[in-house]
Amino acid sequence: MDPLTHALVGVGVAALTGDKFALGNPVHLGAVLGALAPDMDIVFRLFGDVPYLTHHRGSSHSIPGVLVMSGVIAAGLWLLLGGINPGLIFLWTFLGALSHITLDILNSYGAKVLWPFSRKSYTLNLLVLADPVIIALFAGVILWPGMPGLIAEAAFWLALVYLGSRFYLRQRVYRMLERRFAGESILRIIVMPAMVSLWNWSFLIETRESYIIGEIRCFSSQLGIKRILEKVPQNVLIGKALKSKIGQLFQSFTPYFHISHRLEDGKHIVRFRDLRYFFREDFLHSATVIFDETQTIIDAVFQPYSKNRKIRVLG
Repeated sequence: MDPLTHALVGVGVAALTGDKFALGNPVHLGAVLGALAPDMDIVFRLFGDVPYLTHHRGSSHSIPGVLVMSGVIAAGLWLLLGGINPGLIFLWTFLGALSHITLDILNSYGAKVLWPFSRKSYTLNLLVLADPVIIALFAGVILWPGMPGLIAEAAFWLALVYLGSRFYLRQRVYRMLERRFAGESILRIIVMPAMVSLWNWSFLIETRESYIIGEIRCFSSQLGIKRILEKVPQNVLIGKALKSKIGQLFQSFTPYFHISHRLEDGKHIVRFRDLRYFFREDFLHSATVIFDETQTIIDAVFQPYSKNRKIRVLG
């Protein structure tokens, strides 16, 4: 989720103490800092895009990671502000950090919460990255005068009701897609929040022969197919691309991808597409591996967010 949402939910966690929010209160400040702390993995950008993309939503978004960060934050606040049992500061800081990884699991990017025991990214595909309903609910904790604990409890209960409605709508869309594509040899159906619409849902349908990518309006059942990508048989070059450094990076970046292979001007081009996000008539994230006639990699680029952004990853 975006930093604003994380900070507001952190304030909501702090307000559960029942006291009016105050930055000078180490418990309150700990809850907010904990809610923001997992995104400190942005420091990996100092070492380049590839380290950042490799580590983002990894160790810092895991249970062991937030335990360590919560301890460091709590110790720092206790030394600077004091006056409160450090164990209490740690508890509320940890609850703030848990709110962060919970929110990130609720959107399509997910988080590696079980690192280092598992590198799988867990996601529930319920919320858009900046959900206006969640933002509005927890902004009320700050804007509503008086009774902060009661308002925070109400915000969390309403958020649960909202999540329940999102889950119901997602399942409704899933059933509609099952009926609509009943004649296809379906292997799996993935339903995700649309990128730019709160009540539309994106979908990915994998069949034995292809991937079908589209978007559906859950209240009108209006369905639009964006792309149908035929599966390409595995070959030596695709196998090499998958085992290459950029192939490994792309597979850790997304669980849903398509591979294509074409020959152009004597060069073999293997392209990866992240099937989760389709925006402005193209896939948001992609990668390309280029081989010469001797099947040697001569170029490999990762293109997150735009085809014009090219991060070279050779090896």
